[in-house]
Amino acid sequence: MISKKGLVIGIIGVAVITAGILLAKSNVFKGGNKNEVAVDSLEMAEQLTPQIADLSLQINGNPQNAGLYYARANEYFNFGNLKFALDDYKKAFLLDSTNATLALGLSDCLFELNNADGAIGILKDYLKTDPDNIDIMLNLAIDYYLLPKPQYQKAIEVLNDVLKVDVQNSEAYFYKGMIYKETTDTTKAISNFQTAVEADPDYYDAYMQLGLLYAEQNNDIAIKYFDNAIALNDGSNEAHYAKAKYYQDRGRISEAIGFYKKMIVADPQDANAIYNLATIYFGIDSIQQAYRFYELAIKQAPAKAMGYYGKGLCAEELKNKEEAISLYNQALNLDPDLKVAEERLLILNEK
Repeated sequence: MISKKGLVIGIIGVAVITAGILLAKSNVFKGGNKNEVAVDSLEMAEQLTPQIADLSLQINGNPQNAGLYYARANEYFNFGNLKFALDDYKKAFLLDSTNATLALGLSDCLFELNNADGAIGILKDYLKTDPDNIDIMLNLAIDYYLLPKPQYQKAIEVLNDVLKVDVQNSEAYFYKGMIYKETTDTTKAISNFQTAVEADPDYYDAYMQLGLLYAEQNNDIAIKYFDNAIALNDGSNEAHYAKAKYYQDRGRISEAIGFYKKMIVADPQDANAIYNLATIYFGIDSIQQAYRFYELAIKQAPAKAMGYYGKGLCAEELKNKEEAISLYNQALNLDPDLKVAEERLLILNEK
């Protein structure tokens, strides 16, 4: 299944393992009655997803197999039908409440369905009889972190419990770093991200966070961390982009241009890199170059208003008033709140 962990900055991976426990059933199982599901919708899901149809046949032949229900729940989850997924996660967990993977699946699905209390309840109950289960604790901490009103202190307490069991747990340090980053304690955030990469030298996400935090401090050590991230995943656009943007924001123009060009060669459809390169050229008065790259940016991302605005600025510099007006109008059609385009239009129309 696609875990809620993907919500945490979009660059976090979390492992899931199984463990033993007996969990008392509670009111988290309210709702999601199969009788409420239309048969034709279920049949349609099975027709559209052969894996679901195959698992349904297997379940019919082996209705006490928790793993089959869990596998089908994952397929429903990935298919986007959380109601069917929840029904199967419940069945799987009721059949084998000693399995941590099944508890995590049910908890994640409840969380996705905005039943945070139910999700947290599953994990807390599990820990009553298996208090040292690291994966359950990590998920509980992340739930506290992801609440609409995050409970940061509770998350930190649970992560500290993880570290009592495993002092080298890189994920616990990473999530502590994320919490301290969000609560603007940059010193503690950096310290925890650094400990995360000491515990796991291949922790890409932690290198990225260190790069971003040091970039905010205008500290060139950010480049080292971006380079570490790139070394681990050379195909990562975000690491390359962060490094190029660091150069750009600090006026290191030749380095920024070189890096953006490298990104565009690797991915000619990278509209953000093309747009940023155009903006650099405009800033150093290479208007023809800027015009050409804004044009390329528009081709790759025709729905983004800023491309038209940038090209309009170039048209103005090139004394093409009517083209500039047309481009600003296109920008405003895409984004009526783009005040800078509106201001340029007013100025041109008064001339």
